[in-house]
Amino acid sequence: MNFLNLKYFIVTAEEMNFTKAAKRLFISQQSLSNHIAKLEDYFGVQLFDRNTPLTLTDAGESLLKSARKILNVKQEAELELQDIRDFRSAVLTIGVPNTRGSVILPPLLMRFRSEFPQVQIRLVEGTSNEITDALYKGDVDFTIGFELDAPDRIRTEVLHEEHTLIVVPDNILREYFSEEEQREILSRKLLPIQVFARCPFIKMKHSNWIGEIFESSCREGNMTPIVILETVNIMTMVSMCRAGGGIIICPSVFVEDKRPALGNVKEEPIHTFILDFPNAHKMIAINYLKNKYQTKAAREFIEMTKVMLARP
Repeated sequence: MNFLNLKYFIVTAEEMNFTKAAKRLFISQQSLSNHIAKLEDYFGVQLFDRNTPLTLTDAGESLLKSARKILNVKQEAELELQDIRDFRSAVLTIGVPNTRGSVILPPLLMRFRSEFPQVQIRLVEGTSNEITDALYKGDVDFTIGFELDAPDRIRTEVLHEEHTLIVVPDNILREYFSEEEQREILSRKLLPIQVFARCPFIKMKHSNWIGEIFESSCREGNMTPIVILETVNIMTMVSMCRAGGGIIICPSVFVEDKRPALGNVKEEPIHTFILDFPNAHKMIAINYLKNKYQTKAAREFIEMTKVMLARP
């Protein structure tokens, strides 16, 4: 038995398909079968029930847990020794949600790169659920995103509270409200969504967290929104709002400091209000496994992130 046998076994167990696992590992199916057979000979047990569909035996389930622990310990030792050696060839893997990363990462990565040019950065991008899954599997050093509530396994360092905002283009405000109503609205920082019940909205699809918040807040306010456009891309939604197309709700990070380019499209001034709705606001945090060794590169990046993104 060797580490390579265990790695190939884990990938096969994740794919539950020898052909897919072999493709993922860039080896032949026969070579993969030989590695699995060596493990089965070594332990004297059958690891897979090779009927259709492929499943793990009880022995396979047990080995999968142990194999992951063994490879994690190996990786921890290698990382620690690399740190001790010279900090010259470090690799840092960061998990970040797709759209949020496009806003928060550029200044962070540019500064980190200027101070630690020897560190190679790898990004794992996806939905919040996908990057959290990668964190639990040990595929990333840490994630930057929503605070995770798993104190037994995850250490979370909160950066700031992120508000969900109602974003109103100035042309919409002027078209749908009298001057007196406009003055009243603009005097408020916190508003329920039903204040804008007669206005056009652009929204995210329900499958997205911000889409769920939009629909829930409308239901709570007994409001049937006038939705003129639905999208799965938050940058599309923000750009359409800034072009004056309709009202949106979105996390504050997408409209405060950074914004998508509109090209030659005229940009409307916008007005922002904190959405008055429970659970519409999230803590943004750095999350990492308690039992995973944090390299010097990871510790430096975490400290830099706290300095650049933390706010009251």
